[in-house]
Amino acid sequence: FFNEHIVDIVQNRERYKALGIDFPAAVVLHGPPGCGKTFAVERLVDFLGWPSFQIDASSVASPYIHETSKKVAEVFDKAMQNAPSVLVIDEMEAFLADRESGGGGSHHRVEEVAEFLRRIPEAIANRVLIVAMTNRIEMIDPAIQRRGRFDHVVKVDMASETEVLALLRKLLSEMPCDGTVDPEPLAKSLSGRPLSDVAFAIREGARLAARAGKDRLSQEHLRAAMEGNAAREGGSS
Repeated sequence: FFNEHIVDIVQNRERYKALGIDFPAAVVLHGPPGCGKTFAVERLVDFLGWPSFQIDASSVASPYIHETSKKVAEVFDKAMQNAPSVLVIDEMEAFLADRESGGGGSHHRVEEVAEFLRRIPEAIANRVLIVAMTNRIEMIDPAIQRRGRFDHVVKVDMASETEVLALLRKLLSEMPCDGTVDPEPLAKSLSGRPLSDVAFAIREGARLAARAGKDRLSQEHLRAAMEGNAAREGGSS
């Protein structure tokens, strides 16, 4: 999706501009915790090499009604001043929840959502790529999800066996391994689980090898790491 809807537009700007497409549209990635949303966005930011800015609950949330909107506006302004840039909106359900859902924070939400509705088209027009992430797409205010704000709402599932195998091969290529290491059985066991479990299995295997006085990772160490690496309920984003 990133290659088709973002990278190709950036790399072939004149071709797209001739047909009225000046810059990639804003994107929402949604899916369960641990499915790889943050990992994917980090790789995109690295590839583009643009300045990146982040809005999340910890950086903009305030108990004062106007303060959160003010902080949001400041981040948008910085992103536009440094364009082309990437603005990452993490845990967007924390401050872009449905305004009709009521609750004690509804006054905050009305102003915060209004600020985003106003600033998103402005930022895109000023060459700011906006990528948002959420684990709870059903909580997001419908106005935010309309075309013209976030044109693309993309579901990110847990990694498939093929995707896990690719990550395992990359991680293992950076480790000293003996001839017994075979990532394919590990990929079968790790498919459908958070990507953090994949990295943990390799790290735990390396720890077991070092503890046994070995200087190379073996399949035996990886198998032992997997046996002690049961899937957890929930997970982290």
